[in-house]
Amino acid sequence: MVQVDVFWSYGIGSSFALAAFRQLRKLKAENELRKWKLGWGKSPGLPEVIEDAQGMEVIPAGSGAQGDLDFQRIVKQLRANGFKPDKASLKDLRGLQRAVKAWFEANSDAFNNEYFLKNLLFLSLLFVPSGAVLLWSNPSWETMQVGRYETIPQWLVGIFSTTNVTQGLLGFYLTYKALLQGKYYQASMHTLLSYLGFFFILVNGWDNKGYQRFFSKNRASFDDWRWSNVIPWAFSDAAMILLTYGAAFLPLMYYWIIDWFLKGQDMEKGIEEPRELPDRMPEAMKKLGEVNTAIFGGALGGAVLSTVLVRRFGWGPGMAIWAALMGLNLSKVGLGPALCKRIMGVESLQDLPVEEVVARAIEAEKAPAGVS
Repeated sequence: MVQVDVFWSYGIGSSFALAAFRQLRKLKAENELRKWKLGWGKSPGLPEVIEDAQGMEVIPAGSGAQGDLDFQRIVKQLRANGFKPDKASLKDLRGLQRAVKAWFEANSDAFNNEYFLKNLLFLSLLFVPSGAVLLWSNPSWETMQVGRYETIPQWLVGIFSTTNVTQGLLGFYLTYKALLQGKYYQASMHTLLSYLGFFFILVNGWDNKGYQRFFSKNRASFDDWRWSNVIPWAFSDAAMILLTYGAAFLPLMYYWIIDWFLKGQDMEKGIEEPRELPDRMPEAMKKLGEVNTAIFGGALGGAVLSTVLVRRFGWGPGMAIWAALMGLNLSKVGLGPALCKRIMGVESLQDLPVEEVVARAIEAEKAPAGVS
């Protein structure tokens, strides 16, 4: 549905990054250490080797604070020089090009890996087509019984298709940044809150009738809502398309997520040749249950709770009670942190930033030379 797919695509991208968090952190650390060993610190497009207060060389992680500061510095310089997008000169455009190039170079490791590529291909080749087919074949249902062929503007179709990709890329990137900083709970919140937003609109909507809009095959059915409408919806074109595409891409999505979680744990244990997912089904099913507990128990359950509370107490009091309960559940004393630890297979939701991991590795590399 148009109103919810931006949340879903963000959640997909975020969940892919979260599942591969061990691999992504290791790749980043290895790349930065390799650059230092090869003396690329002062080469164009690569992080500079800087000295900290203790005199130890540190290479800023590509998506860390240093990269952001470099980008912001260029943007401020452009503004100070009078750069105006609507009246840009050739000199201004060259400056803008340098700013964009600097940002991409500083964040190249976020995009140059198999996990980001699979995320991009998944969104482009599977997720976007499913939404496009539904919007064309069932415009009323896909717009939550709001639009029709005659009323849906052309630009909405373009934006809908584009954001189904860009939101997934954004979800991956922002989760990746949090993971590099060692903020595992913050990273997991990108996934959980995006699914919570997805289910909130799907179940509650903007009028406490989201589930009615979903289970109505067309506008007429929604206007005459009753629970028996679910039966004709289940045999409608929209439901059949959902089932077809769901059977195509949901197994693949789950396969990658579970496989990356388990292989990351094996990598951390030093297992050089981890088993493939079909050979470890008991572990895979356990991890699948943990992931679905968060998605359906936490996100969908929270959305259903909001609908019940709004219907019982009204929008103001109902949402206030819901926000308090969700905040408590996601706080340190709630179930959120414990479930996150279980899914990620970690003892602590705070780890060393990759920058510090690289700095310690460089210090270890220097140690033998200092002893002699």
